[in-house]
Amino acid sequence: MLTLGTDDILLDRHADSWQTALDLAAEALVDAGFVEAEYRDGLHAREAQSSTFLGNAIAIPHGTPESRQHVKRTGVRVLQFPQGVKWHDGQQVHVLVTIAAQNDEHLDILRQLTHVLDREGVSEQLASASSAAEVARLLSKPALAPRLDTDTLCVNFPARDPQELALAAAARLRQSGCVDNSFITAVAAAQPTWLGKGLWLASSAQGVNQPALGVATPAEHTLESAGHPVHALFCLAAHGDAHRPLLEQLMAVLESGESDNLVGKTSAQLLATLAGETANTQTRRVRVLNPHGLHARPAKQLVQIARAQAMSINVRLEEGSATPVSAASLTKVIGLGARRGQWLVLSAEGDGAQQALENVAEIIEAGLGEKVTPL
Repeated sequence: MLTLGTDDILLDRHADSWQTALDLAAEALVDAGFVEAEYRDGLHAREAQSSTFLGNAIAIPHGTPESRQHVKRTGVRVLQFPQGVKWHDGQQVHVLVTIAAQNDEHLDILRQLTHVLDREGVSEQLASASSAAEVARLLSKPALAPRLDTDTLCVNFPARDPQELALAAAARLRQSGCVDNSFITAVAAAQPTWLGKGLWLASSAQGVNQPALGVATPAEHTLESAGHPVHALFCLAAHGDAHRPLLEQLMAVLESGESDNLVGKTSAQLLATLAGETANTQTRRVRVLNPHGLHARPAKQLVQIARAQAMSINVRLEEGSATPVSAASLTKVIGLGARRGQWLVLSAEGDGAQQALENVAEIIEAGLGEKVTPL
């Protein structure tokens, strides 16, 4: 997790070029005792490979694998440039999050920063921040995102009524660390609500550690309660407004008319339905082969090929969240946190969708500009 103290942030720096900014960043790492002076060459070499600009006026310079020999210990220094620095790719940078990494810690830092990149006005706030605490607040990791994945599913459970499904789903949320025992107690004390189309809902805000949606399906196709069919029960761990995306996903399933097909699905099939993949959706599975997963460089290649297609391409982790993201968004693709060996599910709809998916899958299998080897 990216944790920043006041000593990690250097305010009001000035540089007339991106090369000078990198030199200042290297100097800050040396002064902190993180690296030897030779690490500077690694920062410049890495930048020559491709830009480390992320977005929202933030760049994350870090050394090449070869320069790791000059790293004494892992650390981060943040340099603020209020007047901005024109980066070599034409972007304007106000903050350098400069990383000295002995292994691949920079990938985790990169993923933690993706939440900053989608927030409007952050670049201006970073440029005008007058205290280290303010910069740290803007860059620090936010509250945990809403969770809906294979670990929150409970498929084909031998329940006799919606209440038993609710308890099974609540137990999955507890096993996933999203809730504690008081949540299960609250769910047990209330009757599930009939939503229509075979869907039921149980929810509570008590004992919630992370907003999440548990989904339980019955083993019996003919299960009924109070004269209504029981195809699936959604167990919502509510937390302020953070669970709103989960409600939107639930409503999309309710409106899609796919609910009668939920019974008997495997976890993978259920995730696909929750991700909005219908009979009209074309999909393509493809495996990530990059040694360090979808970090900035390969992610940029994926985004570029996705943007070149005639229709929108979505992508999700097959064993991860049921929420697909746009393959044309760099921050969203990086935010997937896809690692080597994991399967991606690409999806699209419309004429030519299958060919578009093949185009994207082909470049992923080829390594997205990196040398890769089969698993």
